[in-house]
Amino acid sequence: MALDSDISLTLEHQPLASLVIDAHHRDIASHNSEAARLFGSNLTAASLDTALQSPAVDMAVFLEAVLHFGRYTTATLTFERVDGSPLRLQTFGTIVSDAHVMLSFLDLDAQEWRNQIAEKDAHHRAGLMQWQNIHGFFREMEAQNHLILEAAGEGIYGINAEGKATFVNRAAQEMLGWNAEDLIGRDLHQIIHHHHLNGEHFRAQDCPIYASFRRDKTVRVDDDAFWRKDGKPIMVEYVSTPIYDHDVLAGAVVIFRDVTERKENEKKLHRALEEVEKLRFQLEQENDFLLTEIRNFRSHAGIIGQSASIRNLNTQIDLVADTQTNVLISGASGTGKALTVSAIHEASNRRKRPLVRVNCSDIPTQSLEAEMFGYRRGAFRGAVRDTTGKLALANNGTLHLDEVSDLPKAFQAKLIAVIQDGAFRRIGDAYDTPVSLRIVSTTARDLAIEVRTERFRQDLYFELSVLPIQCDALKDRPDDIPFLAQHFLDRASSRLRVSPTRLSKANIQALLTYTWPGNVRELENVIERAAILAKGGKLRLEFQPGTASKAKHSDDIMSVSDLKRLERDNLIRCLRRSQGRVSGATGAARLLEIAPTTVYSRIKALCVTQTDWSA
Repeated sequence: MALDSDISLTLEHQPLASLVIDAHHRDIASHNSEAARLFGSNLTAASLDTALQSPAVDMAVFLEAVLHFGRYTTATLTFERVDGSPLRLQTFGTIVSDAHVMLSFLDLDAQEWRNQIAEKDAHHRAGLMQWQNIHGFFREMEAQNHLILEAAGEGIYGINAEGKATFVNRAAQEMLGWNAEDLIGRDLHQIIHHHHLNGEHFRAQDCPIYASFRRDKTVRVDDDAFWRKDGKPIMVEYVSTPIYDHDVLAGAVVIFRDVTERKENEKKLHRALEEVEKLRFQLEQENDFLLTEIRNFRSHAGIIGQSASIRNLNTQIDLVADTQTNVLISGASGTGKALTVSAIHEASNRRKRPLVRVNCSDIPTQSLEAEMFGYRRGAFRGAVRDTTGKLALANNGTLHLDEVSDLPKAFQAKLIAVIQDGAFRRIGDAYDTPVSLRIVSTTARDLAIEVRTERFRQDLYFELSVLPIQCDALKDRPDDIPFLAQHFLDRASSRLRVSPTRLSKANIQALLTYTWPGNVRELENVIERAAILAKGGKLRLEFQPGTASKAKHSDDIMSVSDLKRLERDNLIRCLRRSQGRVSGATGAARLLEIAPTTVYSRIKALCVTQTDWSA
């Protein structure tokens, strides 16, 4: 029986493998191409039972259900292909006419395979979309990082494990004068880091940047140099940080900044501070040790008196003031030697520079060279800072060597060299320092005798005594005593804020009668004491005990042995009072007003032992 054309058209367009069978006899009336491919042969005019594996009764039940319900589906029916291979099918039944049923088959194995393919395809599409999202994210991050690197004020560049540049930001290009194209892929050390500032070759194996990823640690360098394209160096400070790619060392990132201007400013500031410190220290030395010591009231008081000795002294000062001649001033203690030194200095063209006084008897021998020449920090143990010596302080000024006869002979030779060469070398220095100074020496001894006894160098004596000046004792110029006494009285009254007092004729006579073993210094002390003790405007002069008898002339003559015995007894009494001390403020040398070295010589010459003075 031929099928209706509508049924044939429906069958042809059915997407599933389909066939039309006789509902009662199960003969196949027609089928589409999909059914032929599914079962492997042309099924027209064949019976469905040839492809059925399930019992015929199961097919009969299924067909009855289709006829009863109009359409029905089952997955329990099993079929096979022409070649005998089994088919897992989902069977759909639909009534198409009173006598015919259309059976459509869904290949379950093929469906599962398609589902798997679809699932894989879905996963692939989802993964691709996720990768695109991630790729976009990283591209955005890369763009942002690139903007950050380009906007950074510091120079930033990266190098791989071979030291070749991988990126260079704009700030680095501007600082170094190179374009990124000139640097990418090239060994940066050989381009910008090849030499030290001193011109010494900088080996790559010594470079801290390479050391940072060789030692796997961040390296910070605060003082180094990179070289620009034009060959000029720039001072830089930088940080080199190693970077990794999947736990494998990839190279390093270097962040640097140009500190050339800052370093130059620091150097200028350091030099300025050194200069300021040097000037400050020099001024401090001058103020603390010289100006307050030397430029006191005596420097401007002038030399008082009208005697022939004073007139001769003033004439000699005028003659020597404007010359560069070294002067030797001799005289007993208290005769005004220091005042004469001040007068020479103030009258000279060096008066705007310091008058530096050195007491040669007060400075220990081992400290004399450091005191005179100065020293650099660290020159010897205890040298904690640079110290300016007295010679440098007296440069273009006047150096006063008080009690020059007490200079150790070892230092006398060095002083000769300074005078002859016009230069000295500070302890710890490797170079000489030129110096221009005038030396004015004072002594209470006869230097000519010191030379003959070989305690003083003859050549130094000649250098220092180009123009000798003698300060006479006060007892040898009595005409000056009234003038000096009134001068000291006026000054003491002003300083002590006591009522002004005048000297009477009796006062002057008493002063003229006294022999003044302490010379002008003793006169000043006597007048000051009298100003303090004055009552009702009257001065009461008090002299040292025993001076009255000393004022009288004696006809007794003493032998040399008597004089030595008196000298020995006096030395023993002095040591007893100083409890055996020779140097220092309360030592025997200070009491005898002579140098400590002289005291030691006399102790040895007069055979004085500790038993003598401690008894």
